[in-house]
Amino acid sequence: MVCWGSWSNFLIMAESRMKFELFYLDFSVACFLTSILFAFTFGSVSNTSNEFGSETFWSNDLQDVPFDKYALAFVAGLLFNVANLCLCKGISMLGLALAFPLCIGTSMVLGTTLTYALDPSSTQNPGLLFAGLGIPFLAVVTAAVMHAIKDKERESKEPLTADTEGGETTAEEASMARKLTICLVGGVFMGLWNPLVSLAQEGPQGLSPYGEFVFYCLAVVLSSCVLIPLIIAFPLEGFKGQAVGSVLKLYGKTPLVCHIYALLGGFVWSVGTLTNAMAGSAINAEGVTVMNSATSFAIGQCANVAAIFWGLVLWGEFNGTSTKVKGLVALVVALYIIAITLCTLAN
Repeated sequence: MVCWGSWSNFLIMAESRMKFELFYLDFSVACFLTSILFAFTFGSVSNTSNEFGSETFWSNDLQDVPFDKYALAFVAGLLFNVANLCLCKGISMLGLALAFPLCIGTSMVLGTTLTYALDPSSTQNPGLLFAGLGIPFLAVVTAAVMHAIKDKERESKEPLTADTEGGETTAEEASMARKLTICLVGGVFMGLWNPLVSLAQEGPQGLSPYGEFVFYCLAVVLSSCVLIPLIIAFPLEGFKGQAVGSVLKLYGKTPLVCHIYALLGGFVWSVGTLTNAMAGSAINAEGVTVMNSATSFAIGQCANVAAIFWGLVLWGEFNGTSTKVKGLVALVVALYIIAITLCTLAN
């Protein structure tokens, strides 16, 4: 959960000196390289006491696995990548402490519900699980209200700047409706990938978490080669696009430290996502992979708490706001803490 909520700090650190699109290319490559690293190290250790049995990445995930398992993992990666681009754009427009609750909160409710529907037996106490899901929904609504109040407060304090004709105007910015829509659409897509991951790992011929993650991240890096040029030419913010070639030419001119931040962001996210996948998988006495993904996914998506913490403490996103806004922030954090507790007790 901490890794999930922390990787976007590297995006913010790099963003002032690096085009977002270039950051994301580095991020995508780092995700794939990290998946390979884990597959050929921890995933290739044969140990009969291992939770996932004695089979390794080589002997299991690359042999005798039905094609549909690879396809499910690949499509899950595609869905995640679209969702994550929306989340990143949301962070740029709304800030870390607001975009995460909106996007990941929506994902938590939808993704956990769908994952549970695929295998209701994976959760011992569904009543607690769904009670834990109702609370994040309230947190999403509260976060939206919090942003609306914060936005009005900022507009009342923000000075107007003179335009070329001597009038007054504000800097170009996406509308609040567009910002919220991007976050919520990202949340819907984010909630769709975990059920596919569960199906890719399930059963006697399912992929291990390591194998699933390799094909998942392969989809991330390949789809980024298509999606990044698209959002350069047609920005999600609704602004005028740029020439793709002119943006990509800046890659070599970007400071090395920014590339390092982007690669570290991909590594941190990958560690968090892979360990969450491992928490949702287990081998039963018959050697068959069984899933408790609904609970592990719900707990993992509570990374909002870590993201809100970083937004408040590290980036000062609520400095100068009213007591009402800060009170709503505290309420959102409290709701997610209660949700984490209930989802944990559900299993």
